[in-house]
Amino acid sequence: MLTADLIRARVVKGEVRPRYVAPGDADVLALAGVMAETFRAHLGKRRADLDAALAELTGEGTDYLLHRGLAKLLFDRSTYEVRSPIEPQDLRRAVFEASARVHPAVRTADALHPVTRDDVLASVAAQLGVEVAAVEQGLYADLEDEQVMTGAPELPGEALVQRYNVALAQAALLRATRLVVHLDEADPARYRQLFRWVKFYRLIHKAERAEGGGWSLTLDGPVSVFQQSNKYGLQLAEFLPALLLFPSWRAEAELRWGPQKRDVLFRVSPQDGLVSHLPDKGAYITKEEQWVLDRFAALKSPWSLSREGSLIDLDGRGVLIPDFVARHPDGREALVEVLGFWRKDTLQARIELLGAAGPKNLVLAVPWKLRGGAEDEAVSAGAEAIYFKEVIVAKELLERVERVGAKPAAGAAAAAPTTAAKANPKRPRAAKPKA
Repeated sequence: MLTADLIRARVVKGEVRPRYVAPGDADVLALAGVMAETFRAHLGKRRADLDAALAELTGEGTDYLLHRGLAKLLFDRSTYEVRSPIEPQDLRRAVFEASARVHPAVRTADALHPVTRDDVLASVAAQLGVEVAAVEQGLYADLEDEQVMTGAPELPGEALVQRYNVALAQAALLRATRLVVHLDEADPARYRQLFRWVKFYRLIHKAERAEGGGWSLTLDGPVSVFQQSNKYGLQLAEFLPALLLFPSWRAEAELRWGPQKRDVLFRVSPQDGLVSHLPDKGAYITKEEQWVLDRFAALKSPWSLSREGSLIDLDGRGVLIPDFVARHPDGREALVEVLGFWRKDTLQARIELLGAAGPKNLVLAVPWKLRGGAEDEAVSAGAEAIYFKEVIVAKELLERVERVGAKPAAGAAAAAPTTAAKANPKRPRAAKPKA
């Protein structure tokens, strides 16, 4: 991710326009290739040596923001470690204590100062049972410049340039108050994949049917979220590569830009030529989701739990894509929706919408931190709720699934099982959160 001081962009008539690199620019491709090779050549060497090589490569070039930006992306994909036989802090303490006992220790001994720095290092090495060279090397090994590269980025020049252009757009989104995405009509599988990413990054969102077809997806920006704004901002920025996988779309973000926090716009669409690095294989599964699946399977219940679900139109006012679908051999089904980042007003609106237009065989999994107002809202909407802290308790989830499970309505499409279950006219009240 690019930091604010590395953004190459200008504001024209109230609109931020990043200075994307032309994908076919031979000079930039050559520079990116050389920089990537420079990183690989310094595998096993100190970061200070790499910094010196990069400074020499940059030289007197005027476009230092491009050089530094490419280097930042490569640094982000490199790994470094502290190499010292003894913890550097402990090593420094031992050296300083030994030096204090013979103070002053000098570089060259004379009649008044018989103890040298080398004598001190030798005594510490003997005390710790290591070589003098190891003491010398490890004394400041935890400083950034002294860390050793253990993993070099495997990015060819063309891929690095593509990452750079996407990173420019992501850096702009870090300053967003709101992002509105218009999604044109597409295959349902594409919608499902995109909304899975929305849920994966736990983005506060609202989806509505757009005039003329497609959907309008409104996402809160990090500037509008007062708690965890840094984390949320990164999640919104990291969502962009997932959006790039959608076939036809356009987006407009409202930003607070620069030191004066000016209100400006940022527009992005497929016409910008941004290329996603994500594999186009559907949504990822989180460790927490896999944990729930494994624990649920271990209950040895007739119910099975799977991570799937079709897009469900909530009366044109939003969409629901369940996180899980539970099925019983007798044909009953239950859907599980896990709530992520929500503000109080948007959470209440979401629960009310699910109560009015959502399927009746739905279980809401609510984070424990939302247990206060969310509990009352879920009850008022007639929703079945389960509250969790870190992960969902499988046994409690099974209890809720048993309560709301229903058979698909007659004539429901077999290919879209999650649109069924409208048969229950009333939902059980939400369970109180356990202390």
